[in-house]
Amino acid sequence: MTRIVFRDLPGVAAVERQLALRARDRLLDDEVEELPYLIDDASLRLFGITWQDTFYWALPAPLRARHDRHSWEAHFDILGQYSRDPNAHWSAFDLDLRCEEGSSLHCLEVFGRQLVCALHGLHPKAIPAFAHGKTAKAA
Repeated sequence: MTRIVFRDLPGVAAVERQLALRARDRLLDDEVEELPYLIDDASLRLFGITWQDTFYWALPAPLRARHDRHSWEAHFDILGQYSRDPNAHWSAFDLDLRCEEGSSLHCLEVFGRQLVCALHGLHPKAIPAFAHGKTAKAA
């Protein structure tokens, strides 16, 4: 199977670039205001859902009825775990979520929850749209 290089997907590079600039406090005021919209647009294209859609209070009622808050949030524990290899968990899904230098992508902070939902089929609207067709670029 072909490994999907996340940083090469449409929308991801733009978000990653903006987040890197924000981390260095180099983002212009209008870019800071536009960033949440850029992130949401990319998230919808990549996963079919946004970050907000992954929170317990925003879940569809049938899904919320199957989980309590604690069990739902436990699905995202992997996002807070440290590993020497930032791609250790994701390589099992044939994903490369590292930057060119081998570190974790900044955008995992804003796309991580949606990615977990899409990969594990947790949310009814979440799909790994990036895994279909010609969207992915081979490593």
